[in-house]
Amino acid sequence: MLFASTSEVYGEPLEHPQKESYWGNVHIRGVRACYDVSKRFGEMVQTVWRRQNGLDIRTVRIFNTYGPRMDPKDGRIIPNFMTQALKGEPITVYGDGSQTRSYCYVDDLVEGIELVMESEKTAGEAYNLGNPDEYTVLAMAKLIKKATGSDSQITYGDLPEDDPTRRRPVIDKVREATGWEPKVGLEEGLANTIEYFKSLG
Repeated sequence: MLFASTSEVYGEPLEHPQKESYWGNVHIRGVRACYDVSKRFGEMVQTVWRRQNGLDIRTVRIFNTYGPRMDPKDGRIIPNFMTQALKGEPITVYGDGSQTRSYCYVDDLVEGIELVMESEKTAGEAYNLGNPDEYTVLAMAKLIKKATGSDSQITYGDLPEDDPTRRRPVIDKVREATGWEPKVGLEEGLANTIEYFKSLG
């Protein structure tokens, strides 16, 4: 049984970058708790079933992922910025743009999931799957503006409540267990994603 968890289990991290051994810093009554805490709960249920019943489990903690077939309205950074840039609308950065994220191309993520799911070495463990390259939100806005050839202006809004300020995975554990690491660079991945967004009109 493979459980798709999330980097959000780390909450607003006091440890940076984030390793699987880090227990996290989650506001359990906050506005994002329904997502953060439900994934932590899922990992706990899995672990209990393994401990009590010998269930063959594996967990992947998925960091920001992007690529073709993303929903333009899903609210994440890359779809938001690309949609705004391609329409010539202001690109909205929340906060001052200094918060960081890492971005993993979908093909790399799928390969990582398959390797963790199929390896005999990964049973019972949790693994970060993400790209350890880290970018500020403002840098991503500028990259997408340039890559789309957009004339959009970058504007700023209030930072959402409990929005994590830093995200970067340590992937040593999954690399050692399966040999996995991301292969698709950001420039190539963004170009592929922009072509998909253009095809939507």
